[in-house]
Amino acid sequence: MGLFKKIAALVGGAKPINELISTYSASALEATSSLAAFPPKVFLGDQGVHAYRTEFMVGLEDAARVARAISSEFGSVSDGLFQEGSANNGAKAAHFSLRPEFGGAVATIVTNSGALLGKIDGLDLHPPPPWIVFPEIDPEAVGSLQGSMAYWWDWFFLPYWLAATTEERLRYLDEYKASPEWREFVELHAP
Repeated sequence: MGLFKKIAALVGGAKPINELISTYSASALEATSSLAAFPPKVFLGDQGVHAYRTEFMVGLEDAARVARAISSEFGSVSDGLFQEGSANNGAKAAHFSLRPEFGGAVATIVTNSGALLGKIDGLDLHPPPPWIVFPEIDPEAVGSLQGSMAYWWDWFFLPYWLAATTEERLRYLDEYKASPEWREFVELHAP
């Protein structure tokens, strides 16, 4: 069964996947000091999988940094940008996918490695803004969010935005040269 199917079955409430349960035992869970709010992490212990799952979207340069972080913890992993696989380093393990979506990359990682999660937190990741991901969208013409933009907004942009401080939000908007119209759009659609 492919990684996506295993994770989808696990997260979707289907019967937990035996391979993930045996790979991520309670005794193999590596301690984490404190985890950053972004990228979001979900502990899967209530499903018998003693690991964290994170999924986030980044630009291509940051995707390469994520691949290097995985590779640094699990030497057998390629530094290649788009890939899917699993790796072990002693009791530490990871199932991961870096796939092209929304003009960047979506990373999905399940791991019991506190060190890997710490490295990912230290990368200061964020998704590209909506005006880059959806360049064809006129922010003044959008009423309610629908379709792929609604999905991207809810699953990839909002988790970053809600975790960011006011200063980080302003720096993000300035760094990506947000127009006044896009600034207003973000203010109206993000709590």
